[in-house]
Amino acid sequence: MTKRRVLVVTAIRSEYDILSSIIQALERHPLTEPGVVVTGAHLSPLYGYTVREIVADGFPIVARIESLLNSDSSAGRIKSAAVQLSGLVDLFVQQQPAFVIAPMDREEAITVALAGAYMRIPVVHVGGGDTAEDANIDNAVRHAVTKLAHLHMVSSTRSAERVIRLGEEPWRVHVVGDPGLDRLLSTPEISSEELWAGLGTEPVSGPFAVLIQHPILSEAASGVSHIRVTLDALLHTGLRVFVSYPNSDSGSQQIIDIIEKYASRYPQVFYLYRNLSRIIFVNLLRRAHVLVGNSSAGIVEAPLLHLPGVNIGPRQRGREHSENVIFVEPNLEAIETAVHKAVFDKKFRETVANCSNPYGDGHSGERIAEILAEHPIEDRLLNKINTF
Repeated sequence: MTKRRVLVVTAIRSEYDILSSIIQALERHPLTEPGVVVTGAHLSPLYGYTVREIVADGFPIVARIESLLNSDSSAGRIKSAAVQLSGLVDLFVQQQPAFVIAPMDREEAITVALAGAYMRIPVVHVGGGDTAEDANIDNAVRHAVTKLAHLHMVSSTRSAERVIRLGEEPWRVHVVGDPGLDRLLSTPEISSEELWAGLGTEPVSGPFAVLIQHPILSEAASGVSHIRVTLDALLHTGLRVFVSYPNSDSGSQQIIDIIEKYASRYPQVFYLYRNLSRIIFVNLLRRAHVLVGNSSAGIVEAPLLHLPGVNIGPRQRGREHSENVIFVEPNLEAIETAVHKAVFDKKFRETVANCSNPYGDGHSGERIAEILAEHPIEDRLLNKINTF
């Protein structure tokens, strides 16, 4: 029997880490074969040329679409998406895949969904139905992709209900959990010596924080002041802090400039990294005492690690979450107080140690591969009917 070719499009490291278990499961299933399409920040030296991680994992890369313009503006981001869309159309004509996977809520989700919907290729949306009250463009993109997609792989029952309220037929919606959790269970533990060697630092004694803070389009003008406040608050805590570069959204270069200045000024406090291997990053989170910033990792992955999270500002606000997260405004005193609670409050840490995760059990990739191997590809799938 001919295997079904499933194209998986990825443009940034954080997204690839979520999708990697799906790719692996598709590769292992006897009725499916993945083809990885690499684009966006993966191919940019500024963001660590992370395509090397995909190559190292041994996954089959069927195309590399150069799309990321050297720009820090919102106009540059949408022009990059236009380049990406053009490349995807040509690729889909060439490959004629059985399915294409539209990941989550970035521009590659909407470009994949547009191309697939117009070309009558079944679009599989991973991560639909989620929402936040942060007015970020990601929310609108996520819901738009839902209306273009043919199958929905959602992370929770609440997300499934929201997708159905958007008018999608219930048979299209599958609650599979969040694939981002899969890597946490599959990544082996390493010793402290291996961790510090991989980070290139001296061993850190005592509690430490991890900081991942991204720009948000709805508050682009405030991004610089917000990251300064966060860094100043963390300075006041006395913790050592491992700082990640932000994603490639507009405004990221300004944040990069600030965190590089702080890392240069306070080298014994802030340890800055552009990209870490999965095994180092996951084991860093396993040993961290708090995850600070506004990354979805604090919402989705951290509960599985029983890791406290301090979410700063509107990004992620209103998302389904566990008891591990403290939401605060970008205010120095509020951030410092929240971090102190997350690290030193025994009662709160006991709550986090026993928290549940609404995003699944870490076996999403296998479920998605099984669905795509067996689901009929017919007119019923391709002809969308709204059920408002």
